[in-house]
Amino acid sequence: MYTMAVTVLGSDRPGIVCRVARLLADQSCNIEGASQTVLQNEFSGIFIVSVPDSLSPRQLDEALGQGLQGTDLFHFIKPVQDKTVWTSPESEPFVVIAIGPDRVGLIAAVTCVMTEFEVNITNLQFVSHSDAFHDQAVTIYQVDIPVRVRLSELVAALNEEAAKVGLEINVQHKQIFEDICRL
Repeated sequence: MYTMAVTVLGSDRPGIVCRVARLLADQSCNIEGASQTVLQNEFSGIFIVSVPDSLSPRQLDEALGQGLQGTDLFHFIKPVQDKTVWTSPESEPFVVIAIGPDRVGLIAAVTCVMTEFEVNITNLQFVSHSDAFHDQAVTIYQVDIPVRVRLSELVAALNEEAAKVGLEINVQHKQIFEDICRL
């Protein structure tokens, strides 16, 4: 067995996950992990799958292509890299929330500061002009901050960059964020 990442993109509708899961099962591929989301009616899903040695990447690609033919779904497959390619430093999970008027460069401003501090983004949600924040963009980053990073320096750098683009930044340990959301 070897491991592949299968990504599927297209217009959202019921049954996409079922269709992809069935296509993978028909090829004796085991789904080890999956994540999917819908943004403005666009489906995006990623599946980490164990593939039998008897099935080549090309055969898997062809099977998915045939199974998705006639739909507007696109797929991409790639081998999963050995975990030694990048090793995460010891870190703590945090949530960073950025709120401000929607404009070009908001995500770039925040994430480039995070990169300078070797902060790894594990999940990102961006919503612009929601019911709760009609004239604002809200971005929620779930991140792993290396323990060697001085949190006060990271927060100061984030706030400095955020001020340039009109954002307010809030940084909380993930456990505190989850506890507050439960209240």
